[in-house]
Amino acid sequence: MNALFAQLKEYWQGRTDREQILYAVMGVLTAYLLAHFAIIQPLANFHDRSRASYAASMELFRAIEADAISYRELSAGAAQTSTTTQQSMRSIVGSLALTHSISIARLIPGEDGSLTVNIERAETAAVMQWLIDLEERFGIRVTSSSMDAAGGTFVQANFVLRRSGGAS
Repeated sequence: MNALFAQLKEYWQGRTDREQILYAVMGVLTAYLLAHFAIIQPLANFHDRSRASYAASMELFRAIEADAISYRELSAGAAQTSTTTQQSMRSIVGSLALTHSISIARLIPGEDGSLTVNIERAETAAVMQWLIDLEERFGIRVTSSSMDAAGGTFVQANFVLRRSGGAS
């Protein structure tokens, strides 16, 4: 082993100062490249894969959490259905419109238990979600409707609503 080091030392001393500097730079670059490709890059790739996996897991968790909340609300809504039949359709429609940031211009009760709702200006998505909530949570259905664009994402709408079973 000493013979090998002696030969290397003799070879190194036989080189000029310029060659020794070039060999030293080459050795440092080779060590850096070896460390980069053998250690740093695999760790960085592992970190990126872990981050992506964590993000996917969190997205799945949030979706499951939202579904669990929806399930609880639907379960509670089924239990509330018996208690909400005593509430007037007018109060249900008005309070649910407030939760969806919809301003109702007029509520006109009909003789047949229907309720005519006039909305001057509201966001389309909010109106559609409001109608879905009315039907899913309270069994109030749209029997007649007209919606006109009121600029951008807003609409002007008129609905005739009726509760399943005809109760007002």
